[in-house]
Amino acid sequence: MILDKDLIQKINLFEKLTKARVKDVFNDNGLLVVVNFGDIGKAVGKNGANIRRYSEMINERVKVVEFNSNPIVFFKNLVMPLKIGNIEKNDSFINVIADVETKGLLIGRNQKNLEQYKKIFKKYFNAEIKVK
Repeated sequence: MILDKDLIQKINLFEKLTKARVKDVFNDNGLLVVVNFGDIGKAVGKNGANIRRYSEMINERVKVVEFNSNPIVFFKNLVMPLKIGNIEKNDSFINVIADVETKGLLIGRNQKNLEQYKKIFKKYFNAEIKVK
């Protein structure tokens, strides 16, 4: 990830506004902010007030994800609000089993969503995501 001046300003504004520590930021079709474990409540705010205000300030869609050292929990946080049926961790794979509708939303058109999830997941964990 390359941090440019604009992205650094967005990170600083987010931390100042929410008092939550940013672990990482991804800027693919909207802003995805990964916050440290335990900071999701501060980042979102009461009834989503902080994240809504921040989104309006930068005029961009924002999704906040809480980091977790457990790869299964982190993946569930990443794809939230999608309801995943079952996740199994093998040696170097995470197998995701979902129903037809959720599977379509998880993969996205031309696998756009799945590629983004894989890129983010690969940064923190040495495992590959497979959707069944």
